[in-house]
Amino acid sequence: MAELDKFDRRLLELLQENSRLTGNELAEKVGLSAAACLRRVQRLRETGVIERDVAIVSPKVFGKKMTVIVLLTMERDRPDRFMLMRDAFAKMPEVVQCHHVTGAHDFVLRIQVGDMEEYSEFVERVFHEPYVKRYESLAVLGSLK
Repeated sequence: MAELDKFDRRLLELLQENSRLTGNELAEKVGLSAAACLRRVQRLRETGVIERDVAIVSPKVFGKKMTVIVLLTMERDRPDRFMLMRDAFAKMPEVVQCHHVTGAHDFVLRIQVGDMEEYSEFVERVFHEPYVKRYESLAVLGSLK
């Protein structure tokens, strides 16, 4: 892993908030020249510190106003179903994030739906399989970061 100094860390912090900042804008906020900032950002990309640049599209554009975090626990005696479920989550448009985790649960999902009725339909379709042991739904009231 690349050595990161205070300038690199500040650049990463700024780019996580807005990856479209110009060299001049970065320079103003970091205290280096625009050219130095852009060279550092390029190095961070080339070394894999910055994995990719993405556009975060507002789900509201597509009528998906409700976010639900789901803690999902699978039956332990069916490891084959675990892989099937993981692959299925990757294809579900409602599942915008899927994390395989340690601890009491197997997956943490971020689900994006239009309303509670749409979420209820998702639950009926996905979580009532015999290899799903239990799930816990957490409706997001607001996002802070």
